[in-house]
Amino acid sequence: MTDAETIAVYAAKACDYEAMGQDTDPDRATFLAALPDGDGPILDWGCGPGHDAQAFAAAGATVEATDATAEMVALARQKGVDARQEVFADLPTDPRYRGIWANFSLLHADEVEVPGLVERAAQALCPGGVLHVAMKRGAGMQRDALGRRYTYVEASDLDRMTGAAGLTPFSRREGKAMGLDGHAAGYIVHLSRKDHD
Repeated sequence: MTDAETIAVYAAKACDYEAMGQDTDPDRATFLAALPDGDGPILDWGCGPGHDAQAFAAAGATVEATDATAEMVALARQKGVDARQEVFADLPTDPRYRGIWANFSLLHADEVEVPGLVERAAQALCPGGVLHVAMKRGAGMQRDALGRRYTYVEASDLDRMTGAAGLTPFSRREGKAMGLDGHAAGYIVHLSRKDHD
């Protein structure tokens, strides 16, 4: 993510966002169960305050975490998370990750950039690796009441993008939840796998 306005909102509201928390336990369990065997790292790509990365580490996984907002990286590091400040486009493309967890993070990228970022994630996955993407449902791009930029998608969009990147979708879940802006919105959780060579 490189949108300055969105980053500024998260910088100003990092502690508020951390206090909100998210009930991602079921999605984390599904993701972990789907990972290929091995001891390679997983990446929390857009980790926010590091709740999920911390939980993955507690489950025994080797975890790396990145976020574009310095304040979020600092909160994640306070939890013992190996976090670094990095925008999405900085993701190395050598195939090293067993899984990439992009939980309500890619939705802040410009809509024209999202397919290329999915491709980048696919390149960074080991054979058999899993990509988790959670985004708000809808179409187009707009800002919320706080000024954060959102790109909206449907399951068919994520199927198309992951398929074009050489990934095979295997799980989808839809729901609705309250956001930091105080509004409830529909979302989709989408998992896909990189084929083995």
